[in-house]
Amino acid sequence: MRKKIIIVSLGVLAVLAGAMFSAKAAEAKVVKNAIIEKISHSAKTLEAVKSGTTYVVDAKNAKIRKGSSGSKSLKYSKVKKGDVINIEGSFDDKDVTATKIRDLSYNNKKTATFYGVIDSLTESTKTFKIDTLDRDKQTVAVLNSTDIENKDGHDIDFSDLQENDKILVRGKWSDKNNTITKTKWVTILDKDNYEDLDD
Repeated sequence: MRKKIIIVSLGVLAVLAGAMFSAKAAEAKVVKNAIIEKISHSAKTLEAVKSGTTYVVDAKNAKIRKGSSGSKSLKYSKVKKGDVINIEGSFDDKDVTATKIRDLSYNNKKTATFYGVIDSLTESTKTFKIDTLDRDKQTVAVLNSTDIENKDGHDIDFSDLQENDKILVRGKWSDKNNTITKTKWVTILDKDNYEDLDD
């Protein structure tokens, strides 16, 4: 009888250990401001880069939403290469089974976040143009209140921006005019961490 109890106890421990291992292998979390490098609309999969890490995302059962908040849905076919997204789901290292994807590069209350490479700057008007991966060239207008940060997170001036800087920018987007105004912030990305993203 004692042997049976010991065998059953060992079996229970093995099951618990296996469950704990599985829980560690795939954890629920959110990655914010990742940039879509590749996307397949037919397979509903994508690859997105954040700080040099490429996440392979299965979006088959994911809810797709516009913007950083709210419940406005978006067709997966509207999501594009180069869009900035928040990914929520089950993460097994770099493999992700997404439950929700928020496309920040799609108008939500006229505010959007874009990834781009600075093409040219005009200091007199505090504007610059960025090349995006799949949303054409955008003109960005910077205000005195716009927060500009370098890759280390330190505040810098408009004059510190340079051509070929890879950036994230958030502001009021007009898809009709290809402009970003009322710009809230501009962040320069570490080129080495985003070297695979081509414009």
